[in-house]
Amino acid sequence: MQHRPRLRPRATIVSSTLVAAGAFGLAVLTAAPAQAAPTATTATIDAPATVTVGTAFDVDLTIPDTADVYAYEITLEADSVEYRDDSVTGPDGGFDSVEQDGDALTIVHTRLGTSPALEGDLATSISLTPTAVGSVDLDVTSITLVGTDGTSTTLDDPASTTIAIAAAATATPTPAPSATPTPGATTQPGTGTGGGTGDPSDPTDPTSGATAVAATGGDDRPTGGDLAWTGADVAPWIAASIALLAAGGTLITLRARRARRDRTGASA
Repeated sequence: MQHRPRLRPRATIVSSTLVAAGAFGLAVLTAAPAQAAPTATTATIDAPATVTVGTAFDVDLTIPDTADVYAYEITLEADSVEYRDDSVTGPDGGFDSVEQDGDALTIVHTRLGTSPALEGDLATSISLTPTAVGSVDLDVTSITLVGTDGTSTTLDDPASTTIAIAAAATATPTPAPSATPTPGATTQPGTGTGGGTGDPSDPTDPTSGATAVAATGGDDRPTGGDLAWTGADVAPWIAASIALLAAGGTLITLRARRARRDRTGASA
């Protein structure tokens, strides 16, 4: 029966590679001539005085006047903040990483391959996001510098600063615009709009007269509106005028006949 070879998990391969690299580095360090421990005496931290919940801000750390630094580890303690992934920056030619465990953040930098040791001012930066309102202390509790020969120098509590975390701004609701009367708009009688109350008994109300007229008409008011109502009022006068015209025409005819009879009698 043929057996297939078992494949090693990828994580095991990576771990083995790192172990081999570490062993190689130790061998190089052991073979290297002894040198003085890396030098540094202080550090500084810079951050905004006021930040806002939910808005990321940068924290800049500087270790001035160093010599023979092959790697360093910085421990920063701060509550109510979260590290923003992949935001760390450090000196060129090295590898940088950040791990957060509760309120403690560990910033690590190490040189790669044949990159030379560092000297002078070393600067690193990370981005943090506030999670709660309040006053927060950013304390650099420890910095460990490792030289090319494996010797180290440690600085205890070299720097700190305080920031104020404010609440995020909330949008102010915009009030709804009030209705603006249209110029020249017609006021409906009896509605009370345009300054009138619509009360027929109020003599100061410009709509009270129109309301009273409408009320006195009752159900006898024609359905045609104001014009139809006016036409119904003049109809009797028109009929009387026609009757008078007819009577006048009859009288004129009778007089003409009488005049002809008188002329005929005189001739005879």
